Amino acid sequence: MTKKVNSYQATAALTRAFFEAFGTAIVDSTYPGDDFNEKNNPSNIKQAMLEHYEEIGNNFMDIMLPTLIRLNYSDEEKVESDIQKLSKEKKLTVNDYLKYACKTTKLYEATVDEYKRNMELLLGGMFSTIPEHLEQYIKGIQLSEIDEPKAIQLMVRTIMKAYAAGLKTAKPSKKSLNQITILRLLLINTNILINNSVLKEESDDLVELFVEACGNEANINVLFNTLDDMYKELTEIDGISDKEKAN
Repeated sequence: MTKKVNSYQATAALTRAFFEAFGTAIVDSTYPGDDFNEKNNPSNIKQAMLEHYEEIGNNFMDIMLPTLIRLNYSDEEKVESDIQKLSKEKKLTVNDYLKYACKTTKLYEATVDEYKRNMELLLGGMFSTIPEHLEQYIKGIQLSEIDEPKAIQLMVRTIMKAYAAGLKTAKPSKKSLNQITILRLLLINTNILINNSVLKEESDDLVELFVEACGNEANINVLFNTLDDMYKELTEIDGISDKEKAN
């Protein structure tokens, strides 16, 4: 049995992944060409995000609440019972749901801090760099209820759902998933999730890079099997084309 992941490390990585995937989708939609400088210009990113910043919070909660509950709770029936009980005691706010999902007050506070940090960067036209993320996210110890393969599943689903949500928010004429972008997001953020580090391997071989990021063959298989499932889900449910997948 593989070891359970640390909820602080996982929550920070998943939060960073949400913001990067959601923001990248909006930038890709706003600047659909292949001009690297245009897509990575802070002024362009800032302008694109300022037009849609009001939708970031709702999409974050829609995607991250079930993700954090899965991370920190193993009994779905108890979760449902707990929430029903809490809702009878008072009208629950979004923050109440988030606090429950995080399980402890300290992790909740760390999650709110990470949300604010990523939001501030994004509205300033930047994404959190890996060294900056590793240095600044709040460290702590809280064992999750899931192991590495399950955490990787959550990461894949978070990135795919956040990218799809960004496409829906930007409303481009053609909603399609860019495979190169998706693989880059998966590689960087899975490595943060599992290894809590910058990629050490310098290679153009994606297989070698994913071996480092995932740690072992079983985790790699989980990542790509989940990715295939998400392509199908987003195509069938959300009507997003996977045309770019074949390119």
